[in-house]
Amino acid sequence: MRINPVLRNEAKITVRNKRFTLMLFFYIVVVSIGVVLYYKSFTSEIYVNGLYMQSTTTLYVLMSIVQAIFLIFMVPSLTSSAISSEREKQTLDILLSTKLTPFQIIIGKLLSSSLKVVMLIICTIPLYGICSLIGGVSIVNILELAGFFIVNTIFVGAIGMLISTYAKTSKVSTTITYFLVLFIYIGILIIAYILFMFSMRNNYMNPNIKVNPIIYLSPVTGFISLLSNQLGARETIFYFFQYSGISSYTEYISIGIQLVLSAIFLYLASVKLNPLKKERVKRKSKKLKE
Repeated sequence: MRINPVLRNEAKITVRNKRFTLMLFFYIVVVSIGVVLYYKSFTSEIYVNGLYMQSTTTLYVLMSIVQAIFLIFMVPSLTSSAISSEREKQTLDILLSTKLTPFQIIIGKLLSSSLKVVMLIICTIPLYGICSLIGGVSIVNILELAGFFIVNTIFVGAIGMLISTYAKTSKVSTTITYFLVLFIYIGILIIAYILFMFSMRNNYMNPNIKVNPIIYLSPVTGFISLLSNQLGARETIFYFFQYSGISSYTEYISIGIQLVLSAIFLYLASVKLNPLKKERVKRKSKKLKE
């Protein structure tokens, strides 16, 4: 099996990098300490009143939310400068002169950056496993959550790769990527909520008002739906989903949208990176001028 040369080279650099090893170590240590302290706060209840099962699901939700926020802020920092940094170091032309196609370069950069985050996700699975041992959360739930995070990582990484091919500097690329990611995650939810409230105000006599479909573009919707379906809390904690007409399969819709958009972003990034396209554009512009 032939491994992408860019991925292989970046993986070697990552393995030899002490910073990533220390980051992985301290991340696991901090999360582990948080889990231990959380369960220690329930020690008295376990011995006096028996095991408090709700504490397991609460820990599962808290860990999921913290890790999701961590991924939102970490992934753009790893992918948003993948191409722009090569341009700043003046090594992009050398990379393009190899036998690799622009798409292979983009995929290699994306996978090498996402691999670091995937390792963090995999390393936290044993901590989620504590919830499964005590009860309330199954192994299947944990694997579904990890899979959702991996898809989410690829989606955010694809956004960073696209911006990185257009931006000339890493600072500009990182800034735009963070702004765009926050808009997709939070901004779309705010817009969908405003449109929903506006519709309720103008049609307050209509009980069948539905939320705008743009809400499916935000991965947060799929994340909330995934947790609510796993914990059986769709009709209680997430009553708004049922009331506003959001599908019960929102997590799968969200995964599908993220994968499709990721493919589109990566294709656009490879087209932008293709040096032959620039030559064709120049030739066409010259012909038009003549």
